[in-house]
Amino acid sequence: MNGESPTAKDLADEAEFQLVCARENLQWLAALARAIAHDAGTGGRDTKVLVDLVCFLDDTGFSGIDQAIDQFKTASAGYATQKAESENVSRTSAEVQA
Repeated sequence: MNGESPTAKDLADEAEFQLVCARENLQWLAALARAIAHDAGTGGRDTKVLVDLVCFLDDTGFSGIDQAIDQFKTASAGYATQKAESENVSRTSAEVQA
């Protein structure tokens, strides 16, 4: 997201993108889990390396989900503030006209 205040559509589009990314990352982790389970059942030659890969991905925050959550908190707070200010201006304008 850029420095401008996001619109509701911007937030929805970004949320959809983040969910698609999260789904893909979960599919990768599920594939790794299946590979670990299969490897463990057939001698376990690569189990340690696969587990190390999962740990590395977890340590690096590869999914970016925490960063996305922080972005949405910031963006939605800015959107809520902008919307509240807009409503206050509308009310004040209506009171002045009355």
